Amino acid sequence: MLQSGYSHDMLENGPDLDSEIEFSEEAAKALVDLKSALSGVVEGCDQLVGTRPIDISRGLRIDMKLAWKIAHLVEGARSFDSARHLPGVAGMGIFLAAAADQGADPADVHRVSESFAAVEKVIARRCGSRRVFLAMVEAILETEDRIPAVADRKKFFEGSRSVWGLKADLVHRMDVLHPGQFKDLLDCVTIRTLAGTRRIRGGVPLVLPRLQVIDDRGVENRSSLLGPLDQDVRAGDFPIVQSLCDGPIPSFGIQTREEGMLFEAPPLDEADSSSFTVVAGEVLRAAQPIRVQGDSHGIFQLMRFRVPASIAIFDVLVHQSLAEPSVEPDAYLASELNDSASVIHNVRRVRLPIGIRHREVEMNEVPALDSKGGIGERLEIAMKAADCRREDFRWFRLEAEYPPICSVLAFECEQPSSG
Repeated sequence: MLQSGYSHDMLENGPDLDSEIEFSEEAAKALVDLKSALSGVVEGCDQLVGTRPIDISRGLRIDMKLAWKIAHLVEGARSFDSARHLPGVAGMGIFLAAAADQGADPADVHRVSESFAAVEKVIARRCGSRRVFLAMVEAILETEDRIPAVADRKKFFEGSRSVWGLKADLVHRMDVLHPGQFKDLLDCVTIRTLAGTRRIRGGVPLVLPRLQVIDDRGVENRSSLLGPLDQDVRAGDFPIVQSLCDGPIPSFGIQTREEGMLFEAPPLDEADSSSFTVVAGEVLRAAQPIRVQGDSHGIFQLMRFRVPASIAIFDVLVHQSLAEPSVEPDAYLASELNDSASVIHNVRRVRLPIGIRHREVEMNEVPALDSKGGIGERLEIAMKAADCRREDFRWFRLEAEYPPICSVLAFECEQPSSG
């Protein structure tokens, strides 16, 4: 029997509204207090140079998995964002002992201990188990993105389409991450699609930024090698995947800006005569180490939105050697109205209260994609470029309706440890 006193019917149908409100408020306060206390320890310990998981792991000499949990709790934007990263009693004990050994203020350590005990008390009294606690938290998060919120984003999409003068029915990206040609480094095959795209008036350029590799310090890695998927496309030209394109494709030229290189279709005197689908495919070699090393401690893929779209789909395929079976990636939308989104641990701090659909695709499943060639042809092209099989990968699909611009869809996954 659950300690919370919830009946079987309550667990099936959910608690009554008053109980749910009380749980939400009590649990949120307990988690906020824990986050504040953890921040005090992390910021006050001289052995820690930052809040990244790698900083916490090295500074306190603790396991990366535990450091990953602590970092996410410290950097979560809202009270429930990182609830699933709450460590167990043993894990929190290890963290507190390590912090004390490395010179953390005893008062700060005690405050974390008390705050964590308060969270555990809420779980025991209200939920009875971690499993039920996380299910109730998930239900609360889902209520934040019901029909009214989606309707508001649709209005924002319609306004953005009018203001910026362009739109897309679908923005899609497929990233395939796998051990690469260079020892201990991974490659990334990327296919980007703008489907049902149209500039609805003249004087509107269409821009597609080039891919960038930015480590979790926010520093761009320019040593990686980037080339087109299609061998008939010359290096430096727009990396079009002609077989997946549809309609009258505009001509893209390369532009160099302070923030990097980009491909741009120059403005027309009038609107595009009809909608079109443009697809770009590239291979990014030696993108980052395959395991925790140096300033690489996780796989972080960011899909940025620059064209108003009805729906965005991000398919991320991670080679099984790069993600342990027990690892469950994080996925969320974050604001990109400032420079915060250039550093992954800052992205978590500007997470938006927008729900996304996030799931792992079954091995024999072929998810739908409403664009020429569908998902099947894209997968075939990507697997050929990676010289891999579908069976070698875990496949994660992220979907967001009416993603606002400027925002970023973030995917982050723990890497295997070096040892």
